[in-house]
Amino acid sequence: MDLLSDEFSPTVTDPLDAVEQAVIGEQYPYDRDENGEIHLTASGEWRDHQIWFAWRPELEALHICGSLDLKAPANRFGDVCQLVVRLNEKLWMGHFDIWAEDGSIVYRHALSLPNGEAVSPSQAAAMISAAREAGERFYPAFHFLVWGGKGVEEAAAAAMFETAGEA
Repeated sequence: MDLLSDEFSPTVTDPLDAVEQAVIGEQYPYDRDENGEIHLTASGEWRDHQIWFAWRPELEALHICGSLDLKAPANRFGDVCQLVVRLNEKLWMGHFDIWAEDGSIVYRHALSLPNGEAVSPSQAAAMISAAREAGERFYPAFHFLVWGGKGVEEAAAAAMFETAGEA
């Protein structure tokens, strides 16, 4: 089922219910924990994407975060920060971030829902798609830098290479 069209269902008032509808529609394995967060797995070409959603009522924001399952080693932390800046320039939605406490590299985005506005399952599906696409496109650059020993410029250049079609 393609949830990027709005014909699926009416608008849902709890943002995480709309996310859950999108996840079910796209047939991703998921779990909704006791805090109300939704954790899902979306398969990709490079790796499976671990993505989670949280609703922050005090901010009126639906937050999505996707782990790249990579950590910046202490000796490459500065280089990873530089690469994050370079890659974020290429993203239209969301951004990459590094957790200072453990060096985890993540994709983050939030949708503001002020005054009780609702999110549709198709909007939630679009957020999942954006997180998955960002991870697919830029994971190799982070991997080249962290594990391949490449420099920031070389890793960024590899990520900016656009292909046409598939081989």
